[in-house]
Order: sequence, then structure tokens, then C-alpha cells
Amino acid sequence: MTHKQKIADYLSQATRNRLVFCHEHIDDLSFTNIGRKLAEALAHENLRSSMIAYAAEDILTEILSTPQNDPTIGSYIAIDNIGILFEPELAFNLKSIFDSVSTKNTLIVCSEGLIRNNRFFFLQEGDGVSIDLQGLSFIEI
Repeated sequence: MTHKQKIADYLSQATRNRLVFCHEHIDDLSFTNIGRKLAEALAHENLRSSMIAYAAEDILTEILSTPQNDPTIGSYIAIDNIGILFEPELAFNLKSIFDSVSTKNTLIVCSEGLIRNNRFFFLQEGDGVSIDLQGLSFIEI
């Protein structure tokens, strides 16, 4: 079974969220390098400003509101290079963002991170950099 077929099977369950974690790019899907896009967009901002988090949130919202379409899985947003999302200065509420985006579109997050006990760890368990996934429906492929 292909990764896209696994996603399609998951989507057929009609869960509230359509959140997919993968560790490698999925054939024929277009991934957005979120780190580069955000860094480029924030390059003209004062990174020491208290307003940086607001600017970053606006940019992220714009990036995550432009879905692609695939004949197998439908409307989706696929992101990779997500390290910037964990920058404390940007103060993203990633659980809320993932929840919001994945109720409208399939959100595919490509990362080397791991999931344990409903927590997504960006690098490794115990590094303090994680997202609580409790209450979100998701699959890991």
C-alpha cells in the first residue's frame, strides 16, 4: 500500500482532524519548506521586536491557507523543514495551528521527529521541544 493510499484510508474514517506525520517526502506531493519561507518573509523584520511573533503568525497563516490538490487525497498542505516553528521567540501555539489547519485540509508534516504517548517530539523524547497531540486525530506513516 502506498503512502498516499494509507492517507486516503485514514481520511475515509471521517475524523475531525486530518493530520499526517511522515518521515520522508511522499511521491507526487508538493512540500513547502516552511523554514525557508518564514525566514525569507521575516528577513525584513526586526527580530528583537515584540511584534515579531505577530508578523510570523500572519505569515504562517498565509502559507498554511494555500492548499494543493491531489487526486488520491484531495486538498492538502504538506510542510517540511519545520524547526523554525519551535523557535521560542515566535511563540507559535503549534497544537492550535495544527488543529485549525487539519480540520479544513489534510496537513502533512514531514519531519524526523517522533511521536510517543500523544506527543510529537521535534528531535527526541525528553528534549523539551514537543507538541501535545492529545485530542487531535492523526496518523504517522
